[in-house]
Amino acid sequence: MPRKSFNIGQMLVKSLTLEQIAGLLTVISSSSDFNLYMEKFEATDPDMAAAVKRILALGSDSKDRPKTKPLASLKRTMEYWGSLWQRYDDIISEVGDEDGRYAVEDHHWEPPYFDGSSLAYDLEPIAEKMLTIMEEVYDEVNDPDLFHNALEEIDVQIGAYPEWMGAEHGEPCVLEEKMTQCVLKWLWLSSKKGTDRGEIFVEQVLEFENVFEMVELESKALVGFLVELSESACRGIYEFLKMGDHRADLDNTYSAWHQIKHEYEARFDSDSYLESCQKHLPKNWRYGLPLVDDAISQKNHQLAESLLIKTFSSYLGGDRKKKWLPESSLLLTECRTFFPEGDEDITSLLKTWADVAKRLKNKGRCAAAQFQAVTFDDSEKWDMVLKTYQRLSKGVMQKKLAPLFTQWKNEMAARSYPYFLDSPKVMDTWIHWLIEALLDEKKNGGKFLNKVAGWLSDLEKHPKVLKQQWLWLGLFTRDLPNSEKIKTKYPSFWKTVLPEDDSGGDLANSRRKGLRKMKAGSYLTDVLEIWKKHLRRIIPDPANAHKSNYEEYACWAEALFEINKDEYYALMAQWRRKHNRRRNLWRDLKAMNLPVD
Repeated sequence: MPRKSFNIGQMLVKSLTLEQIAGLLTVISSSSDFNLYMEKFEATDPDMAAAVKRILALGSDSKDRPKTKPLASLKRTMEYWGSLWQRYDDIISEVGDEDGRYAVEDHHWEPPYFDGSSLAYDLEPIAEKMLTIMEEVYDEVNDPDLFHNALEEIDVQIGAYPEWMGAEHGEPCVLEEKMTQCVLKWLWLSSKKGTDRGEIFVEQVLEFENVFEMVELESKALVGFLVELSESACRGIYEFLKMGDHRADLDNTYSAWHQIKHEYEARFDSDSYLESCQKHLPKNWRYGLPLVDDAISQKNHQLAESLLIKTFSSYLGGDRKKKWLPESSLLLTECRTFFPEGDEDITSLLKTWADVAKRLKNKGRCAAAQFQAVTFDDSEKWDMVLKTYQRLSKGVMQKKLAPLFTQWKNEMAARSYPYFLDSPKVMDTWIHWLIEALLDEKKNGGKFLNKVAGWLSDLEKHPKVLKQQWLWLGLFTRDLPNSEKIKTKYPSFWKTVLPEDDSGGDLANSRRKGLRKMKAGSYLTDVLEIWKKHLRRIIPDPANAHKSNYEEYACWAEALFEINKDEYYALMAQWRRKHNRRRNLWRDLKAMNLPVD
């Protein structure tokens, strides 16, 4: 048999660690010039030689590292590309398996369902790495349908779930930003360069949207990718979309394709852009911004105001019978959205309306719009709101702004209430008194303290009143200066009885700052005495326990034991008479080391 040739390179790879091989090459390069061997490197492997040249050109300073040309050889990059796809395959292999990681079961008594969001989340880190090397590997991979096949695999795998899971009727897997960019960038690279490249690309994307049932591209990433293409490409796509010979949804204002076309109109066709804004303003208030700006640029302030009215009507819901004006009601209370995106634009529009009203010589509306802008943007920063109100409500303006100010006070009280969903109509609370006092300390400072004293006296004398208002007292207790002393001395009472401050942030800071300013800390002793005297009367009845779970009632009993032991024993006597047969109640009380005999 012929003797195998001796390959020292392979022997070194088998015999040494990567760190040792790196050390060996460093020693060799320091004692001899690698450039002397470049011809042999190129003859052996041109790809390797090119990578070595780039590394040798670096120099010792890392700042010299080229940012555009990668250091790795193409073969090394392809190895990495292959490893990323292996990770992708490992993830996709879990899809379609009723026992796999993407078949989620919220409760053991409920059937599992396909969790597409988790799948999209897991693919995102892989896609982020793919994007960094996609242009390098595209020609080497030479597979225009690579990502089409990849998404088709996901679509098929989702369909492989058992019929009883109903995956095909559930929410599709919406790819996240990086994965969407991967798909789009590969399609863009695969579309032939030429005058119709954009058209070909759009047709491919539309085909994706129509072919796959359970996989979707992220709309925001799709819009971002298309509007960031070169100007010539964007123009070509815009002309194609205008022709209408496609399946893109352009009439739905929330469609990605509508947003793409609208972005192109803004850049290439201002008249069409404004026409689209007029057409779609009733459906989406954001289209009012450019219309208002255009009217102001033409110094047509009457038109600008009519457009502002339409814009806010769209913002508050186009089905409103009565138009909204800045002086009519507090926008903050009219708008009940949990999605604050766009709040900055609304604030800006209110400021614009103030300027428009000023130019139209409507002083009342101008002042109302200014106040609305501050309350909408910084409603919980009382210092700012009060300062603005004091500045604007001079003379006859005070009567015009007073109703808005009252609505703002009510909103601050409602937001402060510990259990928002159960919040009563609040018209006259210590929060109202505090705001009035802060507005005019000289006039109302003493009045506030007197009102608080009277309120506390009423609570102390009338247990029924306390039972109705104990949550307001709890909030007041927490907000008082030096209330941490109660937390330190009576931790169970603090945790169980005093309501958690759901408002938090600026609102809580404003209340507490106001109480400090009014020097209300002197009432801390009074409120604690009220709690000691009447806490037993507001403790919930164990008869209302859910499924014999008495932990909550035991916590209340512990709080009472902490602040007034005599009242605690009176409660135990009452519970013995009424709830002696509730064994789990007494078990839970004993678990907290409370005396029950």
